[in-house]
This record gives sequence, C-alpha cells and structure tokens, in this order.
Amino acid sequence: MAHLLIVYVHLIATCMAVGVIVMTDMRLLAKLVGYRVVIPPPQRFETLMIIVATTLLLCSGLLLVMTGLAGDRNYLNPKLQAKILLVALLVANAFALHYVTFPRLARGHPVASWRLRDHLSVALPVGLSNSLWMYVAFLGIARSWNSTMASGQVLAIAVVLFVISSIAVLVALRFGARDEPQQRADWVDAMKARLSDRKPPRERRRHERPRFEDTLM
Repeated sequence: MAHLLIVYVHLIATCMAVGVIVMTDMRLLAKLVGYRVVIPPPQRFETLMIIVATTLLLCSGLLLVMTGLAGDRNYLNPKLQAKILLVALLVANAFALHYVTFPRLARGHPVASWRLRDHLSVALPVGLSNSLWMYVAFLGIARSWNSTMASGQVLAIAVVLFVISSIAVLVALRFGARDEPQQRADWVDAMKARLSDRKPPRERRRHERPRFEDTLM
C-alpha cells in the first residue's frame, strides 16, 4: 500500500509540473502573436508550483528507488539510470532558468532588440526544460524499455528532443521579433493575422471600403 501511495504522489507531481509548463508555454506563445513583443518571466505562482512539483518528484522518486532496490538489487536498469541522470540535468537547468533566463526576461526588452546571446540564453534552457520534462514523464511509463534500451540510446533520444525543442523556441522568438507589419505581408504577418484573428496589411487594404474623398478623384 505504501508503494502504491508513493507512485500516486509521483504521478500527481508529474501532472502538476507538466501542466504548469504547458500553461506557461501557451501564455507566452499568445504574446508572440502581436508586435513589439516583450516576454515577461513566469509568474510567481507558476514558479512556486514548479518548485513544489519538483520537490515532490525528487522525494517520491528517491523513495521509489530505495524501495525498488530493497526488493531487487537489479532494480536500477539502464533506462532508469539514464532517467536519473536526466532528472539531475533538469534540476541543474532549473537554476539556469532562475538565475540566467528569467532575470534576462525581467529586463523587459522587446524581442526585436535581442542579440544572439539573448536568444540562446532563453532558447537553450527553455528548450531543455520542455523537452526533458515531457521525455522524463514518458520514461516513467515506458516499462517496455526497462530491459530493451541501453542508457546511451535513452540519452541519445533526449539529445535529439533537446535540439528539436531548442530550434522550435528559436523559431518562435524569430516569429515574435517582428516590430510591425510589413508593407507586403509575408508568412510571419499572415500567421500572426490568423492566430490573432486580424487581417494582414494587404488583405486589410483589399477589403477596406473606399473613402468618400477617394471616389471624387
């Protein structure tokens, strides 16, 4: 019964962490729809929820490993070893987010004024956080990998997911770096218009009714 309760707490903590991360990502992505985008750091409530969820995950995960080793000396299979390493990387990345990324966002500079260093200091930790949280949650249910996947294979997949996630964040930042609509709307303006339910400049001019003084000329 005790083991079942620990697993339940571990599951709830995972849901809390993933839910807050997805909610925060959606809120930040909504800001990229506009122009002259300024990305604020996560709210204090969101940060507190992540801290609580991470603490519960670490404590419950440690208890699960201890109880597992008590019943089976071979409990630490290669997949679980890789998962523990990725969790440690997540904790280290949390410090990078709180002491590097979030203070940089708190300056309130528009994305259009960011330098390459600013883009990387945001994209890399955020990409690592998003990819690893989702991947570690997946590893928790991937029981079939316990005896079929080597640690190197599990970590290699994590690297690929990190690269994909980081590129996605960089593309999103490039999307939000537009100061104002272009005279001839490109794909960025068109996408912003679709997501915000606004018409891009060319379509707006095309559908505008002619002014009265224009009809007299």
